[in-house]
Order: sequence, then structure tokens, then C-alpha cells
Amino acid sequence: MAGGIRAPLYVHKGEYDSADFRSALSDVRGFNVGVIPGTNNDGLKVTAVAGSSARVAVAGGRAWIPLTKAGVRDSRQAHYVDLPAPGVAFNLTTASSTADRFDLIVARVTDDNDVTPYAEVPLAGFAAGLMSAGWTLDVVKGVDGGGTPAVTFESFLVLARVKVRKGATSIQAADVEDLRFTTTGQGDPTTLAPLRTAPGQSVASVASAQARGGLIYSSDEDRLYFKGATDAKPIVNRASMMGQTGRGSSGWWGVDAPDTNMSGMVLRFDGAAAPYDRIGILNYQVRVSGPPDREGWHSIFTFSDTVFYWESLRMYERTNQGLSPHWGSAQVLIPKNRPLKVWHALYAQLGFCYFDEWQSYSQMTVLPAE
Repeated sequence: MAGGIRAPLYVHKGEYDSADFRSALSDVRGFNVGVIPGTNNDGLKVTAVAGSSARVAVAGGRAWIPLTKAGVRDSRQAHYVDLPAPGVAFNLTTASSTADRFDLIVARVTDDNDVTPYAEVPLAGFAAGLMSAGWTLDVVKGVDGGGTPAVTFESFLVLARVKVRKGATSIQAADVEDLRFTTTGQGDPTTLAPLRTAPGQSVASVASAQARGGLIYSSDEDRLYFKGATDAKPIVNRASMMGQTGRGSSGWWGVDAPDTNMSGMVLRFDGAAAPYDRIGILNYQVRVSGPPDREGWHSIFTFSDTVFYWESLRMYERTNQGLSPHWGSAQVLIPKNRPLKVWHALYAQLGFCYFDEWQSYSQMTVLPAE
């Protein structure tokens, strides 16, 4: 049909080809491509098959394979493919006797021209690379002793990378690297809708009802969490803390050996505990003074929750030559369920130097830790 306004899609007049249909679907389902996860997240999952050959299996499943023509990805179109359960198994090329290689397992679709014939292929008669159904599972064989091979097909999804070890007669589970990425909300039984805590309710209590990868909003904290493999972690939790202090009543702040009792403390950060580990990144500057005509070592120790983490640049100086500003940086762990208690302590050999009044400054950025 040449140009003009056509009938609505669902008033079918035989004027719409497969490209029109894919475009209509993309307008409804969005631009997601990838494997549809399936009940156990096993859609099109590649596994090793033990036996007397380099053999792998691909579980049944469905996927949206991105449409690519002449190397250009069409973001509005994708091919929908379906491999019935239980899937298929096939052999890889025999292993080399001299070197390992990597093979890619891919799902690919024939170049689209809207007249591609479709013929159902019985699972029992499946052979890797057979294109009679319009799509297939195929193997991109690597070079012995080389890295991951390049895929030269147009429209494809990589499902797995398989290491074929030299001399191997069977593929092991550890040799299969799962490279699938999955869609959400399309045949996915895992609900990823965000959940919200009630006032006074803990994030942990809600996280138990959320799926991995889902979001949780804390009403009390006004903070967004995501559900990880074991617990909920904040998406954004960064706080900058600044400290500044003066010298003590005696004027002498240096100690020969700073300890976990905060002896020689010149700066301190305090904060509440959190149900997850945090990292504190510190930058600080300290000026010291000292009695005339004295010399010795001095440095700054950094502690977190009574654990020593770092001694900054250690300096040996003479007071009659002038003392340099002391600066440094450190990174500390703030353990989960423990209060934030980070401090700097001045080490000054034999009381050589003391803290210069109101010349200590430090800033710490706190981030969630894995």
C-alpha cells in the first residue's frame, strides 16, 4: 500500500506487516529488551550437561531480542521468541588439546524482511544454528587461547559465556557464566512495586515482603531503600560532617601512644548507629605548636569505634625551624548497628608539641558500604 491513512490496527484489513505490529507493542510495553525471567528466574538459562562431550542445555523461556539492521539498533522494535519447556541441549565443538577457549551461547533472529517463513521446529530435532523457525540458539566459537569472541549476527541476545577448558570432555557448572539480563513486568512473577513503611515501622519489617531489587520508602527517615540479597540498603545516604576544636586546659594534647580511650584526641565525630555498614572518608588539617628549641616526632592517628585505621604522614621537626601544618586523609569503616564514633589523636613524642588553638579542621563524608 502506498502512503495514506490506514485503518486502525484492530480494524484489520490486511494492511499491517510484522514491523507495524512490533512498533505497536513497543508503544505499549516500552523499549525493554532481554529475557523474561520466568517463575524461578530461569528463562533461557544456560547450564552445563555432565557427560562425555562438551554439552550445554538451554532452559525453556521467552525473550525480546533487539532488532538490529546494518549495525543500527532500532529502539522501537524487538523480536519476541519462545522456547517451550523443558528447552534443548546441544554439543559444543570439541575442546582443544593445547589451550582453553571461550564460546558464546546466543539467541538470534534472522534478518527481518517481513516475509520470513515460520516453521515450528520440534525440540527433539533441534540443532544449534538451525534458522528454519525464524530464530535459533547458536554458538559463537572462540579462538583457542583467545578471549571472548565477537558476535557478527544482526539481531541477538547473548545468554552465556562458556569456558571450554583444554582437554575437557565435559563442561562444569563453574565454566558457564550467565550473561542474561532480564525484563521486568512482562511475564515476571516478581512484584517490584515500591513499598512504604507505616510511621514507626522499621524498614527491615517491610523488606521481608519485598522482592530482591524492589524499592522501600521509609516514612520515618524520608529515605529510599532497595532490597538486596539479604537486607535493605539505602539508595542515597551521604552526610558531610565537619569538626573544629581548640586546645585543652593544660595546653598539652600530645601523647606518646594514642589509645582506644581517646587519649590525645584532637577531633571527634559522633553519630547514630545504622543497620548497615558505612564508610567514612576523612580529610583533615592540624597545626601544632611546641616549646622553644625542642624536636621530635609527631603524627595523627585515626580511629573508628576504638579500631585504629591510619597514621598520616609522620613528621620529625624542630620548633626553632618552624612547624608545618599537618594534613592527611583516611578511610574508615563504621560497622552496622554501632554508633558513629570516629576521632583523630595527636601523637607527640616526649611531649614535643601541642595542639595549636583553633587550628584543627576535619571533614568526613559518610557513605553506605556493601
